[in-house]
Amino acid sequence: STQSTGEPLPDSQVFVLDSHTPYDLDNIYDGDSVKVVIPESLDLEVPRYEDIYEEESEDDEDGPERKRRREEDEEDSLLPRKERWKRKREELLFTYYELSGYGLSVSLMIFELAWKMSKDNTQYLWWAIIGITEQYLHSKISRDQYVSACGTVQQHVQRLNNLTDSTSVNQMKIRYSNELRLDLYRHWTLMESLKHSAYTASRFRIWTTKGKKKLNEFLADMGLPLMQCNQNFQSMDMDIRREVCNWIEVTAHKYGLDDMCYGSFELQYGFKNKFCAGDMLHGVFSALTSPTLDTEAAFLRAQDTLSRSNEKLIYTGIEQSKSFSCSLLNQVQAFIDMKQVVCTGPFVYAVLQDGSAELQVFAHPARLLKLCRYLSEAYCATTRKAAALPFIIASALPLDPEYSCIVGVPPLAVDSNKSYLGRAFHQAAEKVNAAVEFEDFEPGVMQIKSEDKAKFFDALTALLMT
Repeated sequence: STQSTGEPLPDSQVFVLDSHTPYDLDNIYDGDSVKVVIPESLDLEVPRYEDIYEEESEDDEDGPERKRRREEDEEDSLLPRKERWKRKREELLFTYYELSGYGLSVSLMIFELAWKMSKDNTQYLWWAIIGITEQYLHSKISRDQYVSACGTVQQHVQRLNNLTDSTSVNQMKIRYSNELRLDLYRHWTLMESLKHSAYTASRFRIWTTKGKKKLNEFLADMGLPLMQCNQNFQSMDMDIRREVCNWIEVTAHKYGLDDMCYGSFELQYGFKNKFCAGDMLHGVFSALTSPTLDTEAAFLRAQDTLSRSNEKLIYTGIEQSKSFSCSLLNQVQAFIDMKQVVCTGPFVYAVLQDGSAELQVFAHPARLLKLCRYLSEAYCATTRKAAALPFIIASALPLDPEYSCIVGVPPLAVDSNKSYLGRAFHQAAEKVNAAVEFEDFEPGVMQIKSEDKAKFFDALTALLMT
């Protein structure tokens, strides 16, 4: 419980579970009212307490030993001990907070807590699977991190499946599956999924005539008739539908699609209801970031979408996600065709102008981040040197034209998923005294007064070039 100020009530405890790293040091060293749940697998180099907070408590503990140590320190340097401590503290804090990244998904963290308390079930595990799938498909964690999480999940899948009644039709069952990097292909045509999935669209350069021809060659190599590819996946010939995933996996390497497949999971309950984790993710993401709902209503809609008793909401979310995928491709193509992608030296950026037809579609920061990742993949497919640079998109806010939203993603060529953009945004904004707000969970997202945008980009360019 919290007070109206947001502060916890007296004698209450707050438990913090977060996949974002690094953790706030005040929370880590609070010890009393705040408890941070840190996964054992997370390698987090936390500065020592005395290097960050010692000076604040020095007046309370000014005993003989502390005085002796202070005198010895001052003999070793011309600078006063307090000044040296402050400088070291600033360096440690800069290093600790410089790079932001992601650890274990909170959904999997909570599931494992439930398991240790003997309160886990298949539904909780399914939600944990959706959580790690979101991290992987949205490029928040590396493939190795994802594979490690899947290994943990697979053990729980086998254990819980053995405990369920295999004869019950309505019993939830999860099984491992080999999934394609194609968005919603089970609920779309294979052709549309290939055209609109960021992974295939960027590598085929589907917005060009040559790219469309290359896609047709890819399908011809597999012996897939265009008539089959242009009808709903569930309406394709059963023999083709059964084998097409294997055909795509085999042919993909010839076209440079080396990561076309990844390990995932699917949920089965009843005779008809089968969903893969990726499809569920798209449905929930569409509900959570809906441009027509306020934040609270969108959260409740996403929560209801996760419930298997609301199948209609799941399918509604999937249909909305297909529409969003079309908007993504249209906007990426517009950026590239109209040469609106600009390289400033240390980063690449594009601006979604006020009055754009797609402005409302990308009003939510998470949707703008997805556009930014999509654009980075597409642009780097034609300009390979840009893969070493971070990508940034600025967009006017449709409900508040005085402010713009700026989002950034790390370079594609960097193996690590850690990003320095969040820290850089803070520093550049402070340097020019820009009116900014950091209200999003993601570090690489900020809102800025539109009139300050130009000088912010100038400061960011100067900062990243040093």
